[in-house]
Amino acid sequence: MSTQAPASSQLFPSFETNNFYAGNTLNRASWLRSSSSFLNKALHSSQPSARIVLLQHGNPLVHGSGTSEGHLATLPWSRIASSLGRQALQDVFGAEINGLHRPANIRNKDQEEQEKVSEKDWKRATDSFVPPGLDIVFLGILQDGDSMTQQGQDQTNEIKGVPYFALSLTHRSPRGAQTTEQDTKDARGLERLQEELLKEGYDFVDTRALAQAGSWPAGDAAMIAEARSLVDWNERMNYCPACSRRQYSLWGGWKRCCSSGLLPVLEELSSGASQSNTHLVRSLLGTSNASNNASSDSGEVLLDGKPPCPASGTLSNFSYPRTDPTVIMGIVSPDGNSILLGRQKRWPKGFWSCLAGFLEPGESVEEAVKREVLEESGVEVKSVTYHSSQPWPFPANLMIGCLGVASTTTIRLDLDAELEDARFFSREEVFPALEASAGWTLKRHELAAVDEDAGKKEEQIRKERERLGLKGDANARGRRLSGKEEFDKKDSGSVANVTSRSRSRSAGRVPRAAFKIPGPTAIAHVLIASWARGEAHIAGAPLHDSAQSGVNRGKM
Repeated sequence: MSTQAPASSQLFPSFETNNFYAGNTLNRASWLRSSSSFLNKALHSSQPSARIVLLQHGNPLVHGSGTSEGHLATLPWSRIASSLGRQALQDVFGAEINGLHRPANIRNKDQEEQEKVSEKDWKRATDSFVPPGLDIVFLGILQDGDSMTQQGQDQTNEIKGVPYFALSLTHRSPRGAQTTEQDTKDARGLERLQEELLKEGYDFVDTRALAQAGSWPAGDAAMIAEARSLVDWNERMNYCPACSRRQYSLWGGWKRCCSSGLLPVLEELSSGASQSNTHLVRSLLGTSNASNNASSDSGEVLLDGKPPCPASGTLSNFSYPRTDPTVIMGIVSPDGNSILLGRQKRWPKGFWSCLAGFLEPGESVEEAVKREVLEESGVEVKSVTYHSSQPWPFPANLMIGCLGVASTTTIRLDLDAELEDARFFSREEVFPALEASAGWTLKRHELAAVDEDAGKKEEQIRKERERLGLKGDANARGRRLSGKEEFDKKDSGSVANVTSRSRSRSAGRVPRAAFKIPGPTAIAHVLIASWARGEAHIAGAPLHDSAQSGVNRGKM
C-alpha cells in the first residue's frame, strides 16, 4: 500500500526546530533585576508604555473577539493600577516604598554591644522587594534594535524598548498567614480587575486548549512560558525549605528570600526606634507582640522564637526559579518503519503520545531515555539522538526531545505499570493522525483528564464565571447549554469554534484518523512528524527512500 505524507509548510528538522513556547525575543536584562529604580521606571514608562501579561490560575488573558480573537492581550500598568487603587506613578518595587527601612543597629549576641547592620546584608534581604500582596514579575524588554545600548561596565544604563511584566490576578496570601491592610486591598483590587476584564469580553485560556495558539507569534508563546513558570514558582514557594519561615519575593520576582533577613527590623521595632511598617514585618515573620518578648540571647533561638535559618547568608538553589528537565522520545523500530507510542489510562479515548519521564540524579539525557522507555514499555533502546527542546510551563519543565532506535519491538507493561497500553505505529497509521491533529487541541474536559491540576483550575474558573453571570449562554435555539457543553464551549477563540469555522466546504474535510496525537504546539507532535516525514536525523536508524525527502511515495 502506498502512503502520502500530509502537506506541511512547517518542517521539524533535527537540531534546528524552534518549538512552541521557545523563541523568546525579550532581553531579560538579568543584571538589572536587583535595581528597584530600574524596575519602577520600566513599569511606569510611557513612551513606549510597559505591557502587563495577566494570568488567571496560570492562564493568560486573550482577546475574546475581533481580528485578534484568541490571541494574547496585554494591558498598560496605568489600567491595572486604577483597579488596584494605586496611583499610576506610585512605585511598586523596593523596600522603603513598601515600608521597610534599614535598621540603624543590631545587638551583637557575643559582645552585647550595638553593631550597625551592614549595607550588604540589608541589600541582600530587600533588593527590588516585591509587595507580598502582588505576584508581579519582570519578564524583560522587547528591544528596539538588535543590540543593547551602551552595554558595558555601567550597568545602570537603560535598554531601549518595551518593558514586559506578568501579574497573577489570582494570587492570594498563603492560608493561615498574617496579612496586612495593603495585602487585603491588593487582593480585592485583583478580584475587581478580573471581573472587569471578563465583563469587557476578554477571556483567560489554557494555551493547550486554544486553537489559535498555533498561530501565535513565537515571542508571545515564549513570553507566556516565562511568565507562567515564574508566577507559579512564586505562588508555590511560600515558606523557606530550610527553616519554615515565610518567604517573600525579590529581584522583580526572580528570587525568594527567607524572612529571617528581616529580623534586625523586628529587633528595632521591639525597641520602638524603627520607622518600618510594623504590620508588614510581623506578617512576614509570623510574630505577634507577645512572641517578641520571648527572645533569647543564646544564639540558638532568634527573636521570632525560631533557630537561625541554615540558608541565611549562603547560596541556596531553592532561592531561585527551578526548571525540571524531562526527556520525551520518539523511539522507532529496528527497521525504522514504525514508532513507539503509549497511552495512560486517564487520557481521552484514542489519545496516544510519545513516552516521557523526568531525568533522575546523576543521569545523562541518553541514559534517561533508555531507562524510561525500558521501565514503561519493556523496550530496550540501542541509540539516542537529540532532536530539539521545548519549555513546558506546566509548571516548569524543559522537554528534551530525542529520537532513538529500539533493539526489539517486544513490549511489556508490567514493570512500572504506568501505561495502559503501548505499541508501534506504522507511517501508514501515523500520517492520518498527523493531518487530523494539525488543527486539533484538547477540549477542556479532556485537558482536565490529562492534567489533574488543570482540571482543578478549570473548576475554579467555571465557578467564577458562574458567579459573574457569564455561564449558561443560550444557543441559536434558545436552550441553555448543558454543563458539559458549557465546559467545552470555552471562549470564542477556542478549538470548538475555530474547528467549526475551519471545516467549511471550501476548507475541505479533515480526514478521519484511527487515533489522536498531540497537536503541533506539543513537542510530541514534532517528534512524530519529523520521523514520519523523514526530516529527522536518527543515528543508527536505517535510511529509507520513502522518508528521506519528507514526502513518502514508496511502498510500506
